[in-house]
Amino acid sequence: MTVRIILLSTFIYLLHSTVNSQIISIDKTDTLTYSHKAKWEGNISEGIEIDKQNTTLFDASNAVDFSVSKWKNLFIFSGSERFTFTSSQDFLNTGYLHLRWRYNYKNKLHAEAYAQYQWDDKIGMKYRCVGGSNIRYNILHKTKSDLVIGSGLLFETEKWNYDGVDTSKIHTTGPAIYVEKVKSSSYVKWEGSLSSTTNLSTAIFYQGTFDNYFQPRISGNINLDAAINTHLGFGFKIYCMYDSNPIVPITNFYWSFSNSFTYKL
Repeated sequence: MTVRIILLSTFIYLLHSTVNSQIISIDKTDTLTYSHKAKWEGNISEGIEIDKQNTTLFDASNAVDFSVSKWKNLFIFSGSERFTFTSSQDFLNTGYLHLRWRYNYKNKLHAEAYAQYQWDDKIGMKYRCVGGSNIRYNILHKTKSDLVIGSGLLFETEKWNYDGVDTSKIHTTGPAIYVEKVKSSSYVKWEGSLSSTTNLSTAIFYQGTFDNYFQPRISGNINLDAAINTHLGFGFKIYCMYDSNPIVPITNFYWSFSNSFTYKL
């Protein structure tokens, strides 16, 4: 019951705070044995971020990450919001909510399903709703390292406007654009321990439509986390995305860098 209350409270908090275009979270390594008793873990982080699209922006951010396992089920919830500093105003404009379920998650081959909601005003994405499922294969699954691949289908619906267009180069305006697509989605992820206190993970995603598979969205991220003590840690994340055919005429390549301090529950 306590876990449910925490997850629900976090979800409501992020929605009320305000509600980059790939699947955000594919979870952390889990090598514990199956247990009929529910087990959970999570962390909360605060940080500073730098983004580069048509301008460079400085953001403050906060994020949560929780996972609950019970017998052969693993549930993962993560969310983030970002607060952008500008010369004229400060505003909340970027974030996501992600929920993932994996069954028989210690098997080499198993299924997973996910749902995600995103928004990113800086590039003109008012919202992106995604639902999908994958077949996931654990190539390497050990105590200190983890290598997995996954592939499946997703359905997404998006709303874009022209707020992210560099109007000094492209004079484009118009009504909001709504897009609905079914896509193929594949990823590869590696995670490992560099030391007893430091963990490194990286992932690459490839998403393409069936009628134009070789004009994809490709993204990647690198995460490094280091523990200060049992509950406190710090880390950084580099995220980048290449969209070969963006919905509105924004820059094809987008990147962000963030660092944060984390409290582990």
